[in-house]
Amino acid sequence: MKEINNNELKDYGINTKHHIMDNGEKRFRLIGADGSTYIRTESSLDSGWQNSHYHTTIKELYLVQKGTIIFVELINNKVNIKKYEEGEFFISQPMVPHNIYMFPNTILHTIKFGDCSKSDWHENKELDEIIKTFNINEIK
Repeated sequence: MKEINNNELKDYGINTKHHIMDNGEKRFRLIGADGSTYIRTESSLDSGWQNSHYHTTIKELYLVQKGTIIFVELINNKVNIKKYEEGEFFISQPMVPHNIYMFPNTILHTIKFGDCSKSDWHENKELDEIIKTFNINEIK
């Protein structure tokens, strides 16, 4: 077995992109030539809500490695809320605005798949406004 070092990744059409978000979350990305992406997100003490968005062609598979998240989606003007804990997973659907709340000490794996050939992240301010009214401690 030959190990592939970071300098060789581009030879195989693989890129990496890592960020510390404004809320302190750390995101580590592995991006394929076709645009499909794996993201490891590690929460911070101040993580909280991410940014509400939707995709037109991309689906996202979310897997909670450690800790707890809340997943919110807006379908036909109805808000669906679900809490996911360690070992649980789900898939978001195209054209459905969604958002995630990450509790401290949470690790979340996300896989973006489908037609990833172009940028497909679209902001949804309507859902951002709705989630401001939530009391996280009351969500079961």
